[in-house]
Amino acid sequence: MEISKKKFVWALFLCGVIGGAWGMVGSYVIQNNFSSRHQPMIPSANVFLTIQTEMGTYDLMTGNIITDIGENATRYGLENVARDVKYIALGNSTIDQTKTKLDTEASTLGADRIEGTRTDWTSSGDYAFNVTKKFTFGGDITLNATALHWSDVTDTEDAYALASFTKTAFANNWNLTITWSVIFNGN
Repeated sequence: MEISKKKFVWALFLCGVIGGAWGMVGSYVIQNNFSSRHQPMIPSANVFLTIQTEMGTYDLMTGNIITDIGENATRYGLENVARDVKYIALGNSTIDQTKTKLDTEASTLGADRIEGTRTDWTSSGDYAFNVTKKFTFGGDITLNATALHWSDVTDTEDAYALASFTKTAFANNWNLTITWSVIFNGN
């Protein structure tokens, strides 16, 4: 059976169109599923909060998101421009990797940004450290977010990471202990 030149050209043309379409679809799938810069946040318990009141002690856990400037700080830290991430801020905020600080940072009633105690440790062979601070409130304050910074100046745009928690109304003399757990898993 012989195929005419016209049918052969049409068959080649259709193969090219179908192949090109599949190539574009494949490229789109690979680009959007395997090479995107930020993956969706998968919450893991790496920010631990302990609330102490006269009614008892309550423990909360939440995930965090590393900010874009936090990622850059990690990268530059590998190039000898290290940032000492050890300051904890409290406030109210939505959480997004493009933010550089909390939307509203608390700076009164004992909720000021302050240096935490840094403890280095190893997590399954990976470098890790915790930053812990206990806040005692000097009045009523409502908070829903915390940030980990490398500067002690309130409202400075240098958040390494941000985390949100259930909006909580804290009363006078209540304590909030926050522990940020940072693990560098380069595997």
